[in-house]
Amino acid sequence: MNQEQKASGPGIVVLSPSLQVLHMNRRAMDLLNQLEHTAQGAGTARAVAAPLHQHYQDINETLQARLRSNNWEQFRQQRTIGDSTRSILVNGFGLPDRRGLSHSRIVLLLSPHTPIPMPGISRKESPEESSESGHLAADQPRTIGM
Repeated sequence: MNQEQKASGPGIVVLSPSLQVLHMNRRAMDLLNQLEHTAQGAGTARAVAAPLHQHYQDINETLQARLRSNNWEQFRQQRTIGDSTRSILVNGFGLPDRRGLSHSRIVLLLSPHTPIPMPGISRKESPEESSESGHLAADQPRTIGM
């Protein structure tokens, strides 16, 4: 992989349900650092950490509920963090494990996100929307818009 591909690929963060970072690639660190510097310049140092942590908490709660109901299907929840000048699209994947919560994983894919204003269309939903999709088949690759 060359430098250009590394710079444009997704940031990847793998977490345990206890919020232990099991893996974070350089792209994820770069994206989060860029947002953090932007937030600090605006005087809101916690502007990045809080939404990312809240998204993790939302995924973790869904993961726990699925495990309690013996639902082993993977799921995805999506959120945008940041502000109008710089934001990140966070695709969070809950990966339940039949052995229990401690073996389950949360994977976050981070991509730069530039909202495209649509003339004549006003958007009333919150930028921190969260959605859940169904099963992600392990044998079928899924395309994630970036």
